[in-house]
Amino acid sequence: MVFSRNSTHNRARSNPQLEGEESQMSQMPPPPPQPAPMGGTPSAAGSNKKTYTILAYVLGWIGGLIFLFVGKDDPDVKWNAANSVVIFGGLSIVIFIVGLIPVVQLLVFPLWLVGFIYWLIFLIKSLQGNGERLPAPLVAPYINRYVDQLANSVH
Repeated sequence: MVFSRNSTHNRARSNPQLEGEESQMSQMPPPPPQPAPMGGTPSAAGSNKKTYTILAYVLGWIGGLIFLFVGKDDPDVKWNAANSVVIFGGLSIVIFIVGLIPVVQLLVFPLWLVGFIYWLIFLIKSLQGNGERLPAPLVAPYINRYVDQLANSVH
């Protein structure tokens, strides 16, 4: 298609007044992009907190270690992750050491069973909750000091 000054397709451009406005418009920079909303909706923040808490317990002490740093902006996620590290990490170390001693190797299975029961309790509580702190039944008074210390040491 050939454009000429008298063509009907190019009629708007043939007006000299419009050509001046168009050249000014092409020299204006585009508007800046809008910033992304901070934090999202409150329900999204709550679901992240719940998800992080669930994952901190599902993956045992490794998940606790990961989410100790991933969830460092939320004190409850950080506390639950530290709780997971202290309980499951401590049990793993005790099971490993007891497994090395021939006389007390029979305690490995009961200790593993205790760890599995704690894992189920934490999993059920975290699935039912909203990401709040989940103290360990029976041993919370003895380990909460260490859990708080570990959670507060990560910034």
